[in-house]
Order: sequence, then structure tokens, then C-alpha cells
Amino acid sequence: MENVSPTRMNLLGRKAQVSLAAQGVDLLKKKRDALVSEFFGVVKNTLASRDRLNQASGQAVDLLNQAAAIEGRPALESAALAGRRQVALEVGEKNVWGIRIPEVSSASLRRNAFGRGYNAAAASARSLAVSDRFEEIIDLLVEVAGREVRLKKLGGEIKKTTRRVNALEQIVIPRIFREIGYIKAVLEQREREDIFRLKMIKRKGEG
Repeated sequence: MENVSPTRMNLLGRKAQVSLAAQGVDLLKKKRDALVSEFFGVVKNTLASRDRLNQASGQAVDLLNQAAAIEGRPALESAALAGRRQVALEVGEKNVWGIRIPEVSSASLRRNAFGRGYNAAAASARSLAVSDRFEEIIDLLVEVAGREVRLKKLGGEIKKTTRRVNALEQIVIPRIFREIGYIKAVLEQREREDIFRLKMIKRKGEG
């Protein structure tokens, strides 16, 4: 406590710090609760998206294998090359208690039969079905990826907020209370000494 000056002004200041720190803890806990609620909401949606992705992937692979067995691999590879394109993603933000949570999205990437760059009239029903199913998978991949980015950001913010709460509750506030106790003890000791001196002065005056 060498750096603590035991004055009444400092005592009042430390009491104000305790009140402010307690308010900070309350706000941080509310923020953490909001982030946790958002986190579990995203987890629920992410799990549902992953289930749809796994199911669609299994179906797409089955269709691809059937088409390759019947039509041959070269024909499918030619159609795939003709249908290549770049995928544009939209990156936005959602504000949760002052935290900017990224949101990755895209317009549906599924195209009709005539938007894939090859002659849809000459393509087989199987190859069209394969193309449609794999474009559905791309949509689901973007959806899952966007939600996992949000989960990562939310998880990091929850950990950071929890560390701040713990620091205030376990380090900062206890330290301030120790300083308050020290200041009070010194002030009380000084008061007793002042009373003792006054009594001694009074006795000398009466003598």
C-alpha cells in the first residue's frame, strides 16, 4: 500500500471507483449474455445448415457417379468447364452491443439450364440434375461459411468479455477494497491519536 495516500479524499475516490467498477461488471455481464444468446442462435442455425449440406452432398455425389457411369467422365468435365464462373460474396455487419459481427452472404448461385454456358437442349437430364445439385451445395457452403465466421467472432468476443468481468471481479474490485480498508485503518488510527493528544493537552491545562 506504499503508493496509496491515506486521505479522506482518496477514500471517497476509492469508493467511487468501486461503484464504477460494479456498474462496469453489470454492463459487461449483460453484454456477455446478449453475445451468448446470439452465439447459441447461430449455433442452432449452423447445425441445421450443416445437416442440409451433408445430405445434399451425399445426394450430389450419388448423382455424379450415376451420370459418370452412363454418360462418361469427359462429357461431364466438358459441361463443368463451360459452366465455370466467379462467385461474388457480400460481406456486411451486424451490431450486437457495439460489437461488429460479420455477415457473409450471396444471392442464390443456382442457375437455370440455359445460364450455365452450354447447350442445355443437348445436355442429359442427369447432367442437368448434377449441375443443379452441386450449385445447391455452393449455396449451402456460403451459408455455412458465413455462420461459422459469425461463430468465431462471437466466441472471441465472449471470451474477451468474460476475461474483463473476471479481472474486475477478482482483481480490480478486491484491490480497491483492500485500499479502502487500509485508508480507513490509517484514518481511524490518526483519529485515535488526535483524541489522545487532545486529552493530554486538556490534562496539562487542568494541571
